Amino acid sequence: MKKIEEKGRVMFEDAVSDYWHGLFSFGGRSTRSGYWWSVFNYFATIYFLGLATILLTFLSFGSALIIVVFGLVGCMIAMLIGNLAVIFRRLRDVGLKTVPIVILNVLIFVLPIIGVIATHGSALALANVSTLIGLIVGIIIFIFTLLPTDQFVAEKENWLVRGKDTVDETQTTVDAQPQLTKAAPAANTTLPTVVFYPDGREQEIK
Repeated sequence: MKKIEEKGRVMFEDAVSDYWHGLFSFGGRSTRSGYWWSVFNYFATIYFLGLATILLTFLSFGSALIIVVFGLVGCMIAMLIGNLAVIFRRLRDVGLKTVPIVILNVLIFVLPIIGVIATHGSALALANVSTLIGLIVGIIIFIFTLLPTDQFVAEKENWLVRGKDTVDETQTTVDAQPQLTKAAPAANTTLPTVVFYPDGREQEIK
């Protein structure tokens, strides 16, 4: 699977291309514009897949219907994975390292499951707490997706965020750009011209 490395402002067609080419690619980065174009593409595709499912349900019968339904469900599952991958790339783009990204995404998926299980087990307090924490984590991830590239890059790298010394030089971070210094002006030196005469005399002409 292609590793996606977006830089700067990404247009719609490029974001859609990156989304499908990096459907299962959790490495690399996705910029803010690239991420939100991908989200638009995700919901638009899910909408049309839903319409196609309803239409084909009425037009298909027997084994053909089963094949159609399984095919569409498979596409939706693949797109859910692709949406998770683009979230990974977006959070990495703002400066987070892989460990906190994994923790945030595990929490956002596990906490609702805990809430449902706790509700059926009559543990309403646990259900409420897990739901609340899940909501907070979801809001945090949403806010992070709105931030610009390298927002959390620190002076020194740690387990949470990248350091400035690890930022790729092709990124748009000011600190990652090579610093240009003006060269000292060249000395304006000219060599004198010496004229030799037949009688042995020498004359220096400046």
